[in-house]
Amino acid sequence: MRRRYADIACVGWGYSSDFLVFQSTKPQLLTRGGDYPYNRYMKTITTSVWWRTAILLWVTQFSVLVSGNAINFALIWQLTTITHSVQTLSILAALTLVPGIVVTPLAGMLSDRMSRRWLMIGAEGLALVPLVVLWQWRESIAPNMIYGVVIWRSVLTAVYVAAFQAALPQIVPSQHFQRVSGIQQVVTGGASLLAPLLGAMIVMAQWLAPAIGAAVIALLVSIVMVAVVRFAEPAHGRLRMPWQQDWADVQQLYRQRHGLGQLVGAAVVLNMCVLPIFSLLPYLVTDYFQAQAWLLAWCEFAGGMGMILAAVVLAVWGGFRRTIHTLIVAVVLLGVAMTLLALTPPTQPYLLVVALGVIGWAAAWAHGPLLSLLQANVPATMHGRAMAVLSTAMNVAAPVGIVVAGAVMTRVGPQWWAASVALVVALVVYWALRGPLMDLDR
Repeated sequence: MRRRYADIACVGWGYSSDFLVFQSTKPQLLTRGGDYPYNRYMKTITTSVWWRTAILLWVTQFSVLVSGNAINFALIWQLTTITHSVQTLSILAALTLVPGIVVTPLAGMLSDRMSRRWLMIGAEGLALVPLVVLWQWRESIAPNMIYGVVIWRSVLTAVYVAAFQAALPQIVPSQHFQRVSGIQQVVTGGASLLAPLLGAMIVMAQWLAPAIGAAVIALLVSIVMVAVVRFAEPAHGRLRMPWQQDWADVQQLYRQRHGLGQLVGAAVVLNMCVLPIFSLLPYLVTDYFQAQAWLLAWCEFAGGMGMILAAVVLAVWGGFRRTIHTLIVAVVLLGVAMTLLALTPPTQPYLLVVALGVIGWAAAWAHGPLLSLLQANVPATMHGRAMAVLSTAMNVAAPVGIVVAGAVMTRVGPQWWAASVALVVALVVYWALRGPLMDLDR
């Protein structure tokens, strides 16, 4: 066993015009991301085994997300009732965004340097600490304690997600990346819809203690599942390399593979343009459409259901034969939705609901192929850092997009802002069709 992994120890990187090639005593061991586990030097993984492994991980992940987010909902509600301060909630929301910007790059680097299995187990094990603290002081929870618990969980979630996203391509064959991305979105989207309902039940029935117990059980089961399921991991010979070399390798990868840089750039631009529609939705409902809370509820429901239905369709269908075609269709749908929003008069609010549903659908179809293309074109030992670059860039660009959109809406109105976003989407599609992005899945 020691010799097997010594054969693929990290000794450097090289590039060809087609894709990244690993320079080692056996260079054929490392191919595109999803094919990496299926060589004779790693554990052999059959189709039935990888499906069983993926399902077990998804079920445990769903239970952990639902229980943890439901407790977060109850804690934030309790913080609201204690402080009655908008500023307090704004500070908490800002602090929960910090891990996505600061921790994600470090987590991506660690997932490439360490065992991804043990990184996931460590993150879930440390997530038990705030639950124990909550159980001990459940009768007298202070605002500072809520701050600490929510921020601690956000940091560990960033670490777990980085390791999970890097490990998933070592479980799933590359031809199923789009389908599996759809299933992953169904899991996270279903958890995001169910968790607030359970959180409201916890608040109304004062079931915080049973909810903490359920969350502890879910985490323990997830730790056991991650420990026992079989999935191949690339050799981790990078622990003795300088930390600076990690990001130098990523920069060299993006320089050599121009399509990857174009993919990340397009994703950041579209995220910066589209995300404000959800963040500034209350302004649209109250100021432009002069409507009540029912329209806001229908818009959020339409966006969520559109995203989940699109993820289900992608999971069953598997997307087009070429992944890039699925991504292009999603971006075109996004442009259609923004054009519809730009043409919607204040007297027809139902068109806003339709536009939000299409945007949710397009977001799901864009997110799955985006990750699939990234996973298929990045070596297995660089998945963590490559995903971290994408996540960090999108997290940094999101607040900028919200500020710009707010200023544009205030000066010229929401319709002109939607029209400008539709124009940007059209330019992105034109840029993608004529650039190296189309060659990523050839």
